[in-house]
Amino acid sequence: MRIFLLLFIFFFFSLIHFQLFSQENYKVRKVTFTGNKTLKKDFLLDKMALKEVSWIEKKFTKKEPFLYSEELMDLDLERLKRIYQSEGFIHVQTELQPLAVNEKKQTVKITIGITEGDPVVTDSISMNITNGIVKPDADSLFSKISGKLNLKEGKRFRDEALKQDTRFVEDVFRSLGYAYSSADYNLNFKPEELTTGIRYTVQPGPVSYLGETRISGIKNVSEEFIRKQLKYQEGDLYDKSLLDRTRQNLYSLQLFRVVSVLPEREPQTQKSPIPVNIYIEEAPRITTRFGAGYGTEDKFRTFLDLNYRGFLGGARWINLYLKHSALEPYSVRLRWIQPRFLGFNSSISVNPFLIRNKEPGYDTRTFGVNIPLTYQFSPSTTGKITYYLEDVQQRIEAGDSEFLNSESNRFLYNKSGVFLSGVFNNSSPAFSPVNGINLSLGYKINGHIFGSDFNYTRLWSDVRAYRDLGRFVLAVRLMGGGISSADSSGFIPVEDRFYSGGSNSIRGWNRSELGPKRESGTPLGGKSIFESNFEIRYPLVWRLSLVTFFEAGNVWEKSWSYDFNNLAYAAGSGLRLETPIGPVRFDVGVPIWNEKRSPQFFISVGQAF
Repeated sequence: MRIFLLLFIFFFFSLIHFQLFSQENYKVRKVTFTGNKTLKKDFLLDKMALKEVSWIEKKFTKKEPFLYSEELMDLDLERLKRIYQSEGFIHVQTELQPLAVNEKKQTVKITIGITEGDPVVTDSISMNITNGIVKPDADSLFSKISGKLNLKEGKRFRDEALKQDTRFVEDVFRSLGYAYSSADYNLNFKPEELTTGIRYTVQPGPVSYLGETRISGIKNVSEEFIRKQLKYQEGDLYDKSLLDRTRQNLYSLQLFRVVSVLPEREPQTQKSPIPVNIYIEEAPRITTRFGAGYGTEDKFRTFLDLNYRGFLGGARWINLYLKHSALEPYSVRLRWIQPRFLGFNSSISVNPFLIRNKEPGYDTRTFGVNIPLTYQFSPSTTGKITYYLEDVQQRIEAGDSEFLNSESNRFLYNKSGVFLSGVFNNSSPAFSPVNGINLSLGYKINGHIFGSDFNYTRLWSDVRAYRDLGRFVLAVRLMGGGISSADSSGFIPVEDRFYSGGSNSIRGWNRSELGPKRESGTPLGGKSIFESNFEIRYPLVWRLSLVTFFEAGNVWEKSWSYDFNNLAYAAGSGLRLETPIGPVRFDVGVPIWNEKRSPQFFISVGQAF
């Protein structure tokens, strides 16, 4: 009996080994995970040697599929285990599930089961400064540092976060004059409780000062101009943050392709003052961009973008932008930009332009000039005040009740005023945000003391929020605004009215189709608007993702008048294909509840919001 049992066990394990071995060199078609509640599939796949290559990737990118190997699979299972442990899950278990094999196509689908377990949590953080700083300054300094660390009490412990925090502690001291400071850490790990304490040990070293600055690599830009951009002076207390800001300051001029700001620190001698070497590589002075594309709203579009940097010396530059589309048959914009106008964070430009706008609700030709003064309050916050002067010619639609007594098919008027705007944007990444907020505010004062054919104010706000929820991204947008006229006629120029509907608005309607209309059925525009958009973005395969959305909004003819019982609702879905210039999207929006209409189809570039 024992012999039969041993033979059965031998046969069973031989069968399993044969099954695994028989799939050697089969193409890996798909890799999936179960139980990965914390770490996303894309993150885990990026760490593996065996990767999935979908049919779409193989078809359109000619990417060769990975071949299954039992040895590589074992290495990947161990690698995934270590990745999880570095993320705080020290008791994680990884297991290969039975392979899904297609013998005819010689492909395998891999499923990896993950049992995460409970993570290690940070329960205390402290800091010991070996010399140079004594209490109470040390306690006050630690209290400021601890609030900016990635690892905080009660948060999951992560190896990478610990490394980042250690470098951050060093940088804090290097920004206080301690150029040779070094930081290390000790962990007080309690395996039974799955908690750990972190104690940073800092050796500040001597106080140091900045020495002379040597500049190399310049060709067209003068050394004097470079020195004006420095955020420090020779003899200042050593401050790493000022060196970093100098590098960022030079980069932001858009004149340089490479900027290196390196202090000559010598840990062996700990010399002071410390010289600084700045090396730059200038960008081409003249650059040209050209593009073409197609969208359901603007049809065929093309543009030409010319830039001449360093115009008349310094950091000023000139930009010429030409564009054509169905919505803008011609657009000519010239910009002269002067950075550092009233300081490091401000710029001014003069922008003459000639534009024809051919929207569903109006057809105008505008010639004018904008003079915006921009101030960068922080990397995420920008404010702008713009003076504008415009000469507008509107083509009058036959039968338009606003111009019944007009003897011409042209309506001419002048506009002049100030536009105040502000943007707070910490969302990222740029083309397809997954986290953060984008808040925009705008307030236009037309006429009044500035002189114009019409006197009115226009106020609007647009807020967009993005949240990564693991399996998908939730994107939300709210927009509202109103226009008030100070004239007895209450007339507002057509291009400044609010319109709703379209690929970046309420997608159950065509562009500008929502809201008041003329007798002919064309959009009239309104003085009040409200829009709300909710979108869920879910990755599919390769660079393809799926979105579903629900939207509501409308435009009303009267100023600051909102009837939320009269909202238009739409729902739909779409596909996104990630490209270097942003996602190419295809959306289908369907009006619901209050409209019996056909679905609307949109093709465009960029997320809807």
